[in-house]
Amino acid sequence: MITIKEILYSTRNLFKENSIIDSNLESDLILAFALKITRSQLHGHINSVITEKEHSIINGLIKRRIANEPLAYILGFREFFGNNFIVNPAVLIPRQETECLVEIVIKYLQNLSTINPIILDVGCGSGIIGGSLLNIFPNITLISIDISRDALILTDKNIMNTIKNTNYNLVLGDLLTAIKGPVDLIIANLPYIPSHRISTLQNEVKFHEPIKALDGGRNGLELISQLIDQSKTILSSDGALFLEIDPDQKIKVETKLQNTFQEHIVKTTQDLSRKDRVVALTRL
Repeated sequence: MITIKEILYSTRNLFKENSIIDSNLESDLILAFALKITRSQLHGHINSVITEKEHSIINGLIKRRIANEPLAYILGFREFFGNNFIVNPAVLIPRQETECLVEIVIKYLQNLSTINPIILDVGCGSGIIGGSLLNIFPNITLISIDISRDALILTDKNIMNTIKNTNYNLVLGDLLTAIKGPVDLIIANLPYIPSHRISTLQNEVKFHEPIKALDGGRNGLELISQLIDQSKTILSSDGALFLEIDPDQKIKVETKLQNTFQEHIVKTTQDLSRKDRVVALTRL
């Protein structure tokens, strides 16, 4: 017989040996998930004995994590902006950097006079950006766009089950080709990693997350450049565009935006790591 404490400590050590960051936290989450309890309950019953079946389930999850399968895919969800969103290998796992994008858009919407603005979440993936905004601004008109049907299915589940708001539409399409304007706001976290850098990514990223959602082409700006060009024809005269980027792309993206929208203001904001992460094009 084995206790929660014994398997928890052995899991932490094993994760450390395999260079898993946040080994203590991940051990907690995996055990709590397997035992169908909360983290506080896990530590509150630290000396409880687990069954052979529970031990077998935990060992299976541990093996998957050591094999570099991302924790979010193992658990089937990822916390983002205060909500748990379903994730699977069809979509990227939400990152903290993208919360910075959402925070900036929230501040923009709080100062926007437009009632019920039309917002496009382009390359929506699991729907975390649009869903988080809809949760705070339930009267917006949200259009979630992705080229992946599987991603749209997941977005639909997340908004319906987590946000519980039906004020949205799903569009299967390549960037903005299926959209007619005008729209008030465009938000996009598109693939922006240069192709030659994909091989340098962590194993759990390059071997498990969808490469199509990571690879931004030769310089990482292939899709972002296309989006900016397409935005010109559908963005309202006083509309706004928000993009998550690679820090090295700041100057190129700012220049492209300013040349395309000469009457707008372009501003880049840093993330919590003080890296240039979000470029905003506004008229405010």
